[in-house]
Amino acid sequence: MKPDHVTPCRQFLHPGEVLWEARQYTEYPDLPLVPAQLRAPRQRSARKKGILGALGEVLDKASRPPSGTAGSRPGGRLLDNRLVNNPVTRAVGTVAETLNEARENIEDAVDDAANRALFGTTMEGDWASMAGRFLVQVTNAGGSPQHQALTDRRLFVLTDHASGWRERPPELEVAAQVQLSNIAELRPRPRAVFPRGRFDLVFVDGSWLALCCSFQEDMEAMVGAFRGR
Repeated sequence: MKPDHVTPCRQFLHPGEVLWEARQYTEYPDLPLVPAQLRAPRQRSARKKGILGALGEVLDKASRPPSGTAGSRPGGRLLDNRLVNNPVTRAVGTVAETLNEARENIEDAVDDAANRALFGTTMEGDWASMAGRFLVQVTNAGGSPQHQALTDRRLFVLTDHASGWRERPPELEVAAQVQLSNIAELRPRPRAVFPRGRFDLVFVDGSWLALCCSFQEDMEAMVGAFRGR
């Protein structure tokens, strides 16, 4: 039995709004990471804050050096300073750091090329574009995006904030939405590899973002509803 996406999405319809399609939202792989300066601070519950605070105290105590160690003796500090300030030591450290950065850059380039081959380009436009702002909204909403819906007025994504190992009723809210008038096209982009339900949300400013359904037939239903409006 397929999951019900219609019922949750109906709860968020505005008066008179007509639901065309509601499908599962699947985050497409290799989407750009939202820059730290655009991310909203996470809100933690009081229970989580208490647990993390206690854990932080334990780790802080464990990381403190025991009293009376060699590092606390003046002679030990003098020896450390001589090693740190030695030109040869600094040169070796600089070379090692440069080689390490070069290796990481090569690895990142190889990973990026492999991801592009598998998943293609996943966003066009900068963070000020409509596509960039939409992805920022979904990311900052937090939770686990579960549903996406297309109506006669807008496309919206619902995220679920019910988390943890215990089974709980969903705590849904709108993660992001865009008015139909700002959508130029829902462009089908099925891939030869999983997931096959990719489509591009193309905005009127020319930017676009890869969205995804779990199955190709769900993607085709979303695209068909938009084109048949």
